[in-house]
Amino acid sequence: MNIKLYIIIFASIFLYNQHAVAQEFAKVKKDNYKIEESGFKEAWKHVKKGSKLYRINKKGAYYEALEHFLTANNYNKDNAALNYLIGISYLKTTKPSEALKFLENANFIYGYVTKDILFWLAKAKQQNYKFNEAIKDYEDYFNSLPAKEMQRQKATIDKCIEECETGIKLMNNPVRCFVDNLGEGVNTSAPEYSPVFFFEDSVLYFTSRRENTTGGKKNPYSRMYYEDAYISNFKNGKWQDAEQMEMPINTKHNDAVVDISPEGRELCIYRGHKGEGDLFNSQFKKDYWEKPGKMKRINKGKYRESSVSVTKDSMTIYFISDRNGGQGRQDIWMSQKTIDGSKWQKPLNLGYVVNSKYDEETVEISSDAKNLYFSSKGHNTIGGYDVFVTHKNDDGTWTEPKNIGYPINTPGDDVFFMLTPNEKFGYYSSDRADSFGDKDLYQVVFLGPEKPTHVSEGNPNDLIAYFTEPTNESDIEKPVNIQVIQLSLVKGIVTDAYSGSPIKASLELVDNATGELVKIVESYASTGAYTVPLPPGKDYALTAGAPDYFFHSENFVISDTSIHEVIRKDIQLQPMGVGAKIVLNNVFFDSGKAILRPESYAELNRLTQILVKYKNIRVEISGHTDSQGSEISNQSLSQRRAQSVVDYILTQGVNLAQIVAVGYGESQPRADNVTASGRQLNRRVEAKILEK
Repeated sequence: MNIKLYIIIFASIFLYNQHAVAQEFAKVKKDNYKIEESGFKEAWKHVKKGSKLYRINKKGAYYEALEHFLTANNYNKDNAALNYLIGISYLKTTKPSEALKFLENANFIYGYVTKDILFWLAKAKQQNYKFNEAIKDYEDYFNSLPAKEMQRQKATIDKCIEECETGIKLMNNPVRCFVDNLGEGVNTSAPEYSPVFFFEDSVLYFTSRRENTTGGKKNPYSRMYYEDAYISNFKNGKWQDAEQMEMPINTKHNDAVVDISPEGRELCIYRGHKGEGDLFNSQFKKDYWEKPGKMKRINKGKYRESSVSVTKDSMTIYFISDRNGGQGRQDIWMSQKTIDGSKWQKPLNLGYVVNSKYDEETVEISSDAKNLYFSSKGHNTIGGYDVFVTHKNDDGTWTEPKNIGYPINTPGDDVFFMLTPNEKFGYYSSDRADSFGDKDLYQVVFLGPEKPTHVSEGNPNDLIAYFTEPTNESDIEKPVNIQVIQLSLVKGIVTDAYSGSPIKASLELVDNATGELVKIVESYASTGAYTVPLPPGKDYALTAGAPDYFFHSENFVISDTSIHEVIRKDIQLQPMGVGAKIVLNNVFFDSGKAILRPESYAELNRLTQILVKYKNIRVEISGHTDSQGSEISNQSLSQRRAQSVVDYILTQGVNLAQIVAVGYGESQPRADNVTASGRQLNRRVEAKILEK
């Protein structure tokens, strides 16, 4: 698609907020700048180079201009115009404290070095949490304007003042949390953003603009290095040194990770090059990431689709787009898959409650699909992009977004917020004071409600909290309202039943109550491991299969009270040979009867496919019971159940010579008949290969 930006928000959000007030260019005049002959010629070269870069008005250019201006400032620190240019350059990058210092210098040296000096002083004070001083400077700036300019800039100044007032309120009611930098293994002096986690294996994917970018070139729009995707592993209590992902994920242009599927097998990527930017999907197969393919239904023409988040069942996607029909320039949209899961339907705008007239960016749906976290310049932000949360009601509407609070949100840009599955930790990108130089990745540790503490008259050092309390946070009172997610994980390893070697198998999970296919995943070829998240309150059928292996089935229930349960299901597949035997765990009958229940059909259809594929094999279908009741009735019931299975399979086109029904009654128990669980194991139908 054709767009003006070469990249997504990874350039646009890092430029300073685009207000109606555009900074002026303060020309450094040679006569006012020159103080002595020694060193002037070299310093003046830097003034001219910096001024040329400053006029480009791109973030990377401001970085380059700043280097020249600071060198020039070493020659003459008392030039008002140069101090103004340095202050604006800092404000356009990531050092608001330095910006304030130089803008105050410029204003002190020569009060009206530019007409907008009071506005940018106010902006720098807002960035440094000096909200009351910023409000006064905004008002003074507004009152200094001619009547026509007052009318043109009124909305901008009003919003800036509202942001400062919101900042005061939020700082008076901070969230109980710690905000910690992820450290030098992940963060550098270059910008890091868009954290994407595969929590099961403690893997972090993220995006950065480093000098070692693939291709080694800078983006012509931002004048910063092209984006690359990176990966880091959490070991020994910290994130290890990040490594670049290899091709085909990274190319010589912009490549940014934006989402990953719950089982870690599908990676969503944003790519931008030559005025085009789209979302792509890459599948992990055969131990490597395949070449990404476009998400055609989501990408649309000349419009820009950027941040994306998919629900855990992979049936709904939320994304950012500037397509027509929104509330502002950039809005949150959503699309659902068709019932068969084959394609995305026409996207819908989330509406005016969530989307503001300002830009929305970066979106993340919670594991239970009820809470949507996003960044916005609208609503009650305290400056730049703030993180908000909105809750989905039972009727599909969304609640009014809530600012998740200070100290998570800052007067700068706070973006790409997401939560861990247990919602005790959050991760996001911000340019806080302790960053390594630009946007860094941070962890938020939510502390929960404050509890009263009894402190003895002893040494305060005796308290554990004395050692763990962060030194850069003020007193904190109320927790952020975090909803508990109900989500369980089914995980295990698929291996060969005889050799123990790992197998790349396809695993299907079906809701037995509805017959609906919930999820299809694949185990890793190298380890045989698989992981799949599932909502509670359902009866599931799990079937695993691989070429030249007899399939394996499991049946289990996740109670509706389950929270973060981990269910282990290791699976051994038997090669297709004489003697191979499986229990048809998802074949069901009513108690004491031999009529198949409909939820059995999916399981029997898989067996039918094997018989159709391997026409030379002969299979015994055997029925088994527990020891309750008479031996004669149990024998009869087992035979009738086995025959019901055979009768169904024959209706699916299988040759009669391939299949035989045998009832064993209670004669071949798998467990004791004393306990209910043992009797349940004994009541079964099996399939065994007799000939091949």
